[in-house]
Amino acid sequence: MTLLYLAAAWVAGVAFAGVADPPWQLFPALGFLATLSLLLWWDGRYARLASASLLMMALGGGRFLLATPSFNSRSLAAYNGADWVTLEGVVVREPEERDTYTNLRVRAERLALPDGTVRAVKGLVLVKTKRYPRRNYGDRLRISGLLETPPTNEAFSYREYLARRGIYSLMERAHVEFIAEDHGTRPLLFLFALRRRAETVIAEMLPEPQAALLSGILLGVETGIPEEVLKDFRVTGTFHIIAISGFNMTIVSGVFAGLAGRFLHRRWALLVAMVGVALYTVLVGASAAVVRAALMGVLYLLGRYVGRESYSPISLAAAALFITAWNPHALWDSGFLLSFAATAGLLLYAEPFERSLARCLTVVTSAERAQQVVGAVSEGVLVTTAAQIMTMPIILSYSGQRSPIALVSNMLIAPAQTYVMLIGGLATIIGLVLPPLGRIVGWVSWLFLTYTIEVVRLTAALPIRSLPLEMDGWMVWGYYAVLSLFTWWLAKPRDRRRELLGRLKKWLSSGLESKALVGAAGVLLALAFFAWRERPDGRLHVHVLDVGQGDAIFVRTPSGRQVLVDGGPSPSLLLSRLGQRMPFWDRSLDLVVLTHPDADHITGLVEVLERYRVDGVVYREMGCQEAVCARWDQLLEEDDVTVYRGEAGSYIGLDHGLEMEVLHPGPDLLIGEGFNDNSLVMRLRYGEVSILLTGDIEARAEERLLTDGVDLRSTVLKVAHHGACTSSTAAFLEAVDPEAAVISVGEDNDFDHPCDEVLERLRERTVYRTDEHGTVELITDGVRLWVETGW
Repeated sequence: MTLLYLAAAWVAGVAFAGVADPPWQLFPALGFLATLSLLLWWDGRYARLASASLLMMALGGGRFLLATPSFNSRSLAAYNGADWVTLEGVVVREPEERDTYTNLRVRAERLALPDGTVRAVKGLVLVKTKRYPRRNYGDRLRISGLLETPPTNEAFSYREYLARRGIYSLMERAHVEFIAEDHGTRPLLFLFALRRRAETVIAEMLPEPQAALLSGILLGVETGIPEEVLKDFRVTGTFHIIAISGFNMTIVSGVFAGLAGRFLHRRWALLVAMVGVALYTVLVGASAAVVRAALMGVLYLLGRYVGRESYSPISLAAAALFITAWNPHALWDSGFLLSFAATAGLLLYAEPFERSLARCLTVVTSAERAQQVVGAVSEGVLVTTAAQIMTMPIILSYSGQRSPIALVSNMLIAPAQTYVMLIGGLATIIGLVLPPLGRIVGWVSWLFLTYTIEVVRLTAALPIRSLPLEMDGWMVWGYYAVLSLFTWWLAKPRDRRRELLGRLKKWLSSGLESKALVGAAGVLLALAFFAWRERPDGRLHVHVLDVGQGDAIFVRTPSGRQVLVDGGPSPSLLLSRLGQRMPFWDRSLDLVVLTHPDADHITGLVEVLERYRVDGVVYREMGCQEAVCARWDQLLEEDDVTVYRGEAGSYIGLDHGLEMEVLHPGPDLLIGEGFNDNSLVMRLRYGEVSILLTGDIEARAEERLLTDGVDLRSTVLKVAHHGACTSSTAAFLEAVDPEAAVISVGEDNDFDHPCDEVLERLRERTVYRTDEHGTVELITDGVRLWVETGW
């Protein structure tokens, strides 16, 4: 059981480092404290276990930080965005063939830049190219195209998905030239050639989509399965049968062990079975879920060899420890999480479900008949339910929907899957040697494959096949916390539960002072945790707040300084948004900027001056005669706030490497109606990333900026005047040339903002809108940019 606690602590350390992004010094300090306590309290069983767990947590967090890449001049990713390049490298995985293109995972070795410079580089790149001519593992290629950073958006981060696989560069629509073949390792060349041959055999002996489904189940090749078939499997919650899992590994390890045991000594039979499982793992792609299943299979075989029945939770913990030690990013791989959770569900609940059902059935029938009924429904109902108890939160957090017919679909197709695997595998093996005989055996597997496909198709056609149901991160953790407590409680014998309840009642009825101390300690610990969580993370955060039909932008610098640009039309809404983003104890702002005194920009700021300590204000006096402006001026005078004149050419250093530059207006204001064209235009610049804040300027102010030759180029544009037709001219947008644009606009507003013409001019940019996406947060480390929405 000790390994369970140690593995859980390791995984907790990896998760903590990945989610909280703590300073690296924390983990050596934790490791030192854990080692010291381990030496001091070695004789105490629980103290020793707690110290060892803390040490494993520190090691897990440290391992994640060591796995975080650092790029230098030899890293391929350092040249992302370098326009048209030519690189030379080797295909390191079997290509993924789609209907119209092929994905190649290439290890780059040399890179030719647009200026003709040739550099030795290292790193993986995902290359998307034409499907034909076909490429293979080990091919050396010369590839030309645009080297890019993988994209990310609010729905899915392709960048993070590839980063978990060690890929930080992408080349789409690449031109590929073949140089040489067989530059991979010999064993892998043989295995992948065998897999291609097996795919061919399956395709020759079965029609589609049965052939593609069998290739997916046996070989892990899902790319040939038609999208409509995959959709049916996803909708009905049966997609797991396509993915290589513990079910496949159980059959594979059993076949290898059984065959080897007939002809070899027990020790050699074990070695053959283990090698067979390892080769099959590599053959089908060695994803995190497959490796987890393979490790459990190997541990099971070792347990049989030494004469001990393998304790499955220990095997599962060992597999998780090994996989996350090899690749800590696997902890965020959905396939690994689902596979791990499903296996845990089977281990924890399948057998208790069977016992409980048998006990209930013995009330109305004999024990023998009850066992027969349990055996009949176990695979399709009980096992499926046990797995879904653990996987449901993960599925909901990723997909946002749940299939109410999943249990029925799984119950109907589960009995056929053993025959699909065994008969389909036998037919493939025979087909490799004797194709005609393999085709005959394959016809038998066709029956079970067709049955599977048709059942899934029919259940997917039912009226109620999926329900929208989302679970946020805190709900997922809460679900597992309650489930863990409930499982722990039910695992206790009935007498032990009565004893624990008695102790709880006794504790609740006595020791008021002790409980007060414990409660106070808990409160202080909670406050310390939230205070720690609010610490600066070394990145620039720019929040375009969702405050309705107006502007309010909250900036948090890498060291934690806080700036507010405009305040929107609603004081209560602005204060609520600030309360969600500022530390709970903080009632101060380093700088407040008023771009112009229209009501949808100044109203919320008046309440901010009343509620917060403000060190400095940047604005430009424009002769506003409204009552809200009078109150603004009064508060500035009463609080003796330092006021900086907003004028083109001014620079404000907000943090190390972060500055705010005022680009408009100049010394003389533009004469006309309203304040819009005299709005402050500012640019935040941090490293290679810049964000242009435009207030409510219209075409006349944009033209003035262009005429004055102001360099407007920026990574992100806050679109002027909520996307009104009077702003964002084509010439202005061309001069800014942003990668992304953010429009602060109210839902169903009376001004028809943003107008269709502006959206059309922005069609080639990634556009975020507060009325559709909620608050838009721009996060940058000065090199990369992340966008988060919705809170």
